[in-house]
Amino acid sequence: MEKNKTEKVKNGKIKKILIAVFVTLLSLCLVVFAFVWNKLDLLQTDEDIQKIDASVSESEEPKEDIILSEDDIKDLTMINTKPVIPDMEIYEDKNVVNILLIGTDERVKHFSTNARSDSMIILSINKEKHTVKLVSLERGMGVPILEGQYKGQYDWLTHVFRYGGADLLMKTVETCFRVKVDRYIRVNFNTFIQIVDSIGGVDINLTEAEANYMIGQKYNVVPGPNKLDGKEALSYSRIRKIDSDWSRVVRQRNVIQSAFIAAKELSLVELNKMANDILPLIQTNLTKGEIAALILESPNLVGKELEQMTIPKKGNLWWNERNGRQKPFCG
Repeated sequence: MEKNKTEKVKNGKIKKILIAVFVTLLSLCLVVFAFVWNKLDLLQTDEDIQKIDASVSESEEPKEDIILSEDDIKDLTMINTKPVIPDMEIYEDKNVVNILLIGTDERVKHFSTNARSDSMIILSINKEKHTVKLVSLERGMGVPILEGQYKGQYDWLTHVFRYGGADLLMKTVETCFRVKVDRYIRVNFNTFIQIVDSIGGVDINLTEAEANYMIGQKYNVVPGPNKLDGKEALSYSRIRKIDSDWSRVVRQRNVIQSAFIAAKELSLVELNKMANDILPLIQTNLTKGEIAALILESPNLVGKELEQMTIPKKGNLWWNERNGRQKPFCG
């Protein structure tokens, strides 16, 4: 009898300890969840865009390649008939999340409606297979303007953002490439620099041509391995004069992949500081719930190699010459 009584007391103590551990872990999870949820309030939403004219250095891009002037508008390619859109259903998979990463060309802190999408990459996350793909969209593609004052004309994909912001850009990507994209994350040049600096720079292996170009831009780099800071990484990501836009988008993906690797090494204190500094500089239409789901998925993606590709493939296009610059037509 006494033995049974002792065992009951012992089992009761173990049960209390287990309950205490469970409550402690649950409380800790709730604290972490509340902390992350609160941090997400720092992100900018569509309503937070401020109409501030973008300020872009003329030393890196000619003025006419940045601002849509009256001459640009007059020179839009007219379409006599409706654009020929691919005759297939828009591909959608419940296990795949496609997020359009948009890099706009402001060098100021706030976002502007008067901006060009200098970089466009589809981040595709497969939650079932736990894979990540980066699909770069060549900015010089000719695409139909689907809405607004200039509907029924063609312009470069990079200019679409100015005709209708992220919503029109996502619609254009869906229409031309038949893949479901209804979420986006937007940064600008200023955000890009801050992100790279906050993770301590990115490791990039420069070719001799890339290094010589950056040296000509007054950056202290060498051929081979380099640790690039924010401004250096931005300059590297925008190089195209030594080769092409196709090589340029590969460089952009190199920076993203290196940034992912560097971010994994940050401590909790460093991650918290990064969140405070960077999240206010990011704009997105992802909901808090969607972001929380992606955070929960992230451990499954750690260490996975990013699959990469560019649309369209170079040399497999119908080209049109306008203003001395070639562009492939989509549609």
